[in-house]
Amino acid sequence: MNEKVITSKDNDLVKYAAALSEKRERARSGCFLMEGRRAVSEALAAGCVRQLIFSQTFAASEAFSLAGNGGIPTAVLSDPLFRKISGTMTPQGIAAICKIAKHDLHQVLVREDHILLLEDLRDPGNLGTVIRTAAAAGFRALIASEGCVDAYNPKVVRSTAGCLLKIKIIQCRGDLIQIAEEAKHTGFRIYAAHPRGGKDLFETEFAGKLAIALGNEANGLSSRMLRLCDQLVTIRMEAGVESLNASVAAALMMYETRRKK
Repeated sequence: MNEKVITSKDNDLVKYAAALSEKRERARSGCFLMEGRRAVSEALAAGCVRQLIFSQTFAASEAFSLAGNGGIPTAVLSDPLFRKISGTMTPQGIAAICKIAKHDLHQVLVREDHILLLEDLRDPGNLGTVIRTAAAAGFRALIASEGCVDAYNPKVVRSTAGCLLKIKIIQCRGDLIQIAEEAKHTGFRIYAAHPRGGKDLFETEFAGKLAIALGNEANGLSSRMLRLCDQLVTIRMEAGVESLNASVAAALMMYETRRKK
């Protein structure tokens, strides 16, 4: 493929791709940037790619086979420009501008039976790990409060290792408590990890439609959300250990629900 190499930082595509690192531009355009061969392959399979972008070095060494040339626009950037749009020190040289999927909340609550409710989770690495673990453990939907880090933040996208598109993600602008109440009305039981006073994780029965609620790294779940929970769950730890990382606690709970299916 003899694609003209873009070398100007003032090129519209370069400016747009770089701007997608900002939440405001992602919200305006409804798109986000994915990087890396594996992640882009997942995006192509999901049918959400709007633009493929290659570095000059990648284009010179690859046959553009990932694109399949199925009508998807492609562009080649000089290596310095590709690093400009990339969020990594050593980019793989392949990226895709992807459409953010929209999901109907009511349909998700009706059709899914294992979901996550995230209240003000702020760390991109934690959210990325939660998404990746959820995909592995068979959870298919995640509902995040307005105070959560954006699921399409570049650091979140990278830490999902290509699993972002395997999960239905709803980033609510309203009150997560109201959504949790609606979930209960559609048959969900809500479980939440709690450092003290909950039922032992390995003695907890998980059955039917269930939601795991996960709170802020520093403050945990709000008192309002805790009051809505059907079961508080405590993960046993050795003396002297105060708490687990939020994503680790979520992983233990998700896999315990899977073990008890």
